[in-house]
Amino acid sequence: MLDFEKRKVLITGGASGIGKLMAENLASRGAEVCIVDINLEAASQVVQQIKSQGGNAHAFQADLSSVESIKNCHAQVRSKGISIDILINNAGVVFGGDFEKLSLEKHLLTYKVNVDGLVAMTHYFFDDLKKSKKANIVNLASASGFIGLPYGTTYASSKWAVVGFSESLRLEILERNLNNIHVTTVCPSYITTGMFTGVKAPILLPWLKPETIVRKIIEGMIANKAFVKEPFVVKWVDLLKGILPLGIFTFVNKLLGVSTSMTHWKGRE
Repeated sequence: MLDFEKRKVLITGGASGIGKLMAENLASRGAEVCIVDINLEAASQVVQQIKSQGGNAHAFQADLSSVESIKNCHAQVRSKGISIDILINNAGVVFGGDFEKLSLEKHLLTYKVNVDGLVAMTHYFFDDLKKSKKANIVNLASASGFIGLPYGTTYASSKWAVVGFSESLRLEILERNLNNIHVTTVCPSYITTGMFTGVKAPILLPWLKPETIVRKIIEGMIANKAFVKEPFVVKWVDLLKGILPLGIFTFVNKLLGVSTSMTHWKGRE
């Protein structure tokens, strides 16, 4: 069983939402948590909260749309003598709406943060993970990493990239006999963190509470699961997509409300 006591954990987007809950939970289990966020003040507030409860945490600033910023963050972590055991790539952005009405800047920013930033963080900290006796990489993808999502084209396709990157890296790690490193890809449906304000949850895909997905992620890490898919119906998406004709699968998506779920996306207000 994975013991988090004195493990050094780095969480991107750790100042709010899922990342904040993960930081608090793991710190309560004895982990030393590095909270990385674009908002250093918010990250520092979480650190103070964790320390007030007897935990151990540090705050670092990084803009995940900038490789140079990620490089600087890595240097700051190293300067404190911290070599991480667990990397949780949680940070991400989402923009919804008609494809051509969203600015190109928003489309490209989605890829920079959700894909380039995740790959860069993993690249910079991979040597730390190789040295760890037991290491974990946890990448936050999405249920939309397996299917198309109208009105969320670049968000969904960025999560396809996360799924592909994570699975490819997991298999490469196995081929290289890096048996101390485990990769877990997290694929939840809509979570009530505020990122998806305005969204109408599809039939059979109820809103997930942040506390629920955090618990499932930690259980997945302990069990060295390759995937954490929630809620239950997400576990069947790959199979259904493989056995159903495309036209029928598309019809089912529309019938369940998946195809129109992002129509009125507003995001954080």
